[in-house]
Amino acid sequence: MESTILAGIIVASIIFIAICIIRRRPDIIVNFGLRACIGTAAIYLLDLILRSKGYGINVGINGITFLTNGLLGLPGFLLLYGLAFYYSL
Repeated sequence: MESTILAGIIVASIIFIAICIIRRRPDIIVNFGLRACIGTAAIYLLDLILRSKGYGINVGINGITFLTNGLLGLPGFLLLYGLAFYYSL
C-alpha cells in the first residue's frame, strides 16, 4: 500500500515538472525530438554500413538508444558506439 502511494506521488511529480517545462520552454521538446530522430536514423545507417563491411559492431535501436540520442545528442551517439566497440572485444 505504501509503495503504491509513493509511486503515485513520483508519477504526479514527474507529470507536474513535465507540464512546467513544456509551458515555459517548448523548444526543449522540439530539440529533444530532433536529436533523437536524427540519432536513431544515424544508428540505423551506420549499423547498415558496418554490417555490409563485415564488422561485428552493432548498436541496434531501442528505447534506451533513442533516449540517449535525445538527451545527449552527438556525444550520446559516440557513447553508444564506444560501448558497443568496448564490449565487442
